[in-house]
Amino acid sequence: MRTKSFHNILVVGIGLIGGSILRNLSENKFSGHLYGLDLNEDIRNKAHELDLIENSNNNLQTVTGDCLVVLSVPTLSFENAISLVKESLTVEKVLFTDTFSSKSEVLLLLDSNPDLKSRFVMSHPIAGSEKSGLVNSTSSLFKNKLAIISPHEFNQHDDLERLQKFWEQLGSKVTFLDAQEHDRIFAKTSHLPHALAYALMSYLFNDLEHNVFSFSGGSLEDYTRIASSDSIMWKDIMISNRDELLKALDGFKISLDQMFDLIERGNSEDIKEFLDNVKLSRDSLIKEK
Repeated sequence: MRTKSFHNILVVGIGLIGGSILRNLSENKFSGHLYGLDLNEDIRNKAHELDLIENSNNNLQTVTGDCLVVLSVPTLSFENAISLVKESLTVEKVLFTDTFSSKSEVLLLLDSNPDLKSRFVMSHPIAGSEKSGLVNSTSSLFKNKLAIISPHEFNQHDDLERLQKFWEQLGSKVTFLDAQEHDRIFAKTSHLPHALAYALMSYLFNDLEHNVFSFSGGSLEDYTRIASSDSIMWKDIMISNRDELLKALDGFKISLDQMFDLIERGNSEDIKEFLDNVKLSRDSLIKEK
């Protein structure tokens, strides 16, 4: 396996996403060099023991040649991660990318650092789990999953092409999406459902305490599974995409009020019509997917 143009790949943040990238590249015999940085020394040492990375510490001064740096840290740790790379790595040519679920904070920092912006291609693999950490990483995490690349005006065509090839070789299907549109869409399709799952679990536990799952048939566990997601990651997402998430929550309140009114009025035909329309819409969208 050879990722186009990259002789070295450095993953910053060796958790679920970062660890899965390294496992995939390692298992598929990536012909270049793999490195990893993580503030947790035990995690970095474990990745080295598993032969996922070549370095056993954060000293990467020996790295030469071009390098893809993948930032796989919580969104608001972005600036610190960049600083760690600059302290640890000297390369002839570096291309940066990220795995963040929101892009607005990244763009703010890039706009104030034009030299970095010209070397940074934003991306977002749509893959993950409520489980986190290197221990839960898997080489198949990205197989047949969507990976989004969000170009900006400073990106070069060759860099976009190289990054597209990188995600495709991990098994992803790549699409391109404007950064602002990315945040608007994912506020509704990802960030809103997580916020609702956390809110629902908070309400249920405060009201039912330890009986929450004692009298459920399994669907509640499935629905609230994402409320077990990493709190640091989701705190950062909710802050970094705050404006779009608040808009999504406001929009959902309207739908929830509509449901409340239907039930309060108690008209069975109106309720059934609402449920039928929603079911038809969902079924049709799933078929089109």
